[in-house]
Amino acid sequence: MNYNDVYEKTKELIVDYLRVDEKEVEPDTNLVDELCADSIAIVELGFRFSETFSIPMIEGDPELYVMKNLVDFIHNKIENK
Repeated sequence: MNYNDVYEKTKELIVDYLRVDEKEVEPDTNLVDELCADSIAIVELGFRFSETFSIPMIEGDPELYVMKNLVDFIHNKIENK
């Protein structure tokens, strides 16, 4: 799966779960500060990313609340399986 595919699928999962407009999810978007994802949402999204991309559960690292950092992390995990 290439980087753009990971980005688009991650964005789709976020838009679907948080029920936000896809225009709100940009590379620099912070899921907590800008999209109001609470701790439960972060955990649930972590499960969804884990299932969707077949990667280990993502730990609660605040740097990963930023979309581009999250996509980089997921893409890296997929590439290094």
